[in-house]
Amino acid sequence: MNLLIDIGNTLAKIAISDGKSILTEFKLRSLDVDFVKDIIKDNNIINSAISNVSKPHHKLYDLCYLKSNLFTFKKEIKLPFNNPYDQGLVGEDRLSLIMGAYSIYPKDNVLVVDLGTCITYDIKTSENIYQAGGISPGLGLRKKSLFSGTVNLPEIDPIYPKSMVASDTHSSISIGLLIGIQSEIEGMINRYGKIYKNLKVIISGGDAKFLGDKIKNTIFTNSNFVYTGLNYLIEYNKLNE
Repeated sequence: MNLLIDIGNTLAKIAISDGKSILTEFKLRSLDVDFVKDIIKDNNIINSAISNVSKPHHKLYDLCYLKSNLFTFKKEIKLPFNNPYDQGLVGEDRLSLIMGAYSIYPKDNVLVVDLGTCITYDIKTSENIYQAGGISPGLGLRKKSLFSGTVNLPEIDPIYPKSMVASDTHSSISIGLLIGIQSEIEGMINRYGKIYKNLKVIISGGDAKFLGDKIKNTIFTNSNFVYTGLNYLIEYNKLNE
């Protein structure tokens, strides 16, 4: 079994995988190393992989290293693509997404749009070169900025609007947030599509549920695509030991 750990800015997500499918997933507001220890003990974990864009978790790394074959995005790891980003210092979640893109489309231009705390745009070229795209505020950050930066606007749970014309404050904010993000993403897809021919587009991230089926020109939506990349990180490095 594989233990996959995705530590983001908002949540820590933990999954157990048989190498192909996710069998169980846990979402935590804060990472509990003892909880991870119990998971490893109870599920015959052989390999583990970690993507971490939050603070260091040395106890977690030590635990996974002692109890399994640990794979992380360190300099000694093998990647099936070239990473020309400044000193290779790019978020591990973004590298996980590109690993996932390579595992499915090794010979294609692929854009992965991740809708998490931030919205990230990442490209794997048909020559297997990683090209980092833009970063913008995600849905949660946009909601909070409206609420904290104004006197009268509430912090709402947006609903995808049926009309571009608002009937109240809630629908006004929903239009601005969701249609605004959708328009941004479709515009970015259009721009990247002019640079990278026959571009395949994957939508990922926790907020993909709001927009994944609304955005034009996408191949598929997978809210946990980081797991796909972490599974392949294990597979690729074991094959190339």
